[in-house]
Amino acid sequence: MPGPWLPLADSEAHAFLERLTSVLVRSHGPAAFTQKLPISDLRVMPLSFYPGWLLAEGEAQLAPNEVGTFNVLYGPGFMWVIDGESEAIHNLNSGSIPDMGPMVDGKEASVPKVASPAFLQSPLIKLDPSVTGPDYLRFFCGSIWGDEGPFSLVESPDAAILQEAKFPDDTWRKHIKPITMTRVDDYLTGEAAVVYAGSLFSAEFKVQNGEVFMEDDEPLAGDVMPKQRYQSPFRDLRAGTMKAADTTEVR
Repeated sequence: MPGPWLPLADSEAHAFLERLTSVLVRSHGPAAFTQKLPISDLRVMPLSFYPGWLLAEGEAQLAPNEVGTFNVLYGPGFMWVIDGESEAIHNLNSGSIPDMGPMVDGKEASVPKVASPAFLQSPLIKLDPSVTGPDYLRFFCGSIWGDEGPFSLVESPDAAILQEAKFPDDTWRKHIKPITMTRVDDYLTGEAAVVYAGSLFSAEFKVQNGEVFMEDDEPLAGDVMPKQRYQSPFRDLRAGTMKAADTTEVR
């Protein structure tokens, strides 16, 4: 997701991982990946559509020669490792997540139940067609995965995801442009190019009350780039090895 990403200093990265590990251990126990895998390149970005909230991103060494990227949605009373499922986002937007401590992977922390719990207030503001609407569409498409992985919006012919593409001609280029959105009554409509499962599409979207619908899509170029490998909650699995000095672990 493009935006004003800020790298975390070593002390900030360690504090963030300690917090993330504490909530992962509550829901996953010994399987919490931050306890087992080296983590590097932690960075955060403020979210225009959720004021006061952050999207965090980092790299994990999954195997001696394999790296994967993960994202965490982080706000007051909520910490969720994005796993490609939509339920947690929909529940957050509708204000139906109980305020019972940190959340991760859409699961409540292991705390005693109460008869009438309070609920986290929805952080979603009214979206506009120029900034917050396109930002939300980028976030939602990148966070919700289909059977073959994430949906990646492409707004420039020079986008990194297109660097290994082998197109038969240049007809696709006229479809690659920044997201354009328009307000229609109580919802937004938008057009964008999308990469999914190694193919490029032109798609029309409808955004209403935090729900995103792909109204139509047109194939532009099929099977022109390597399919992105993923293994929830990690996306963009690729060959690579981190430098030891750049990694952070929490024990």
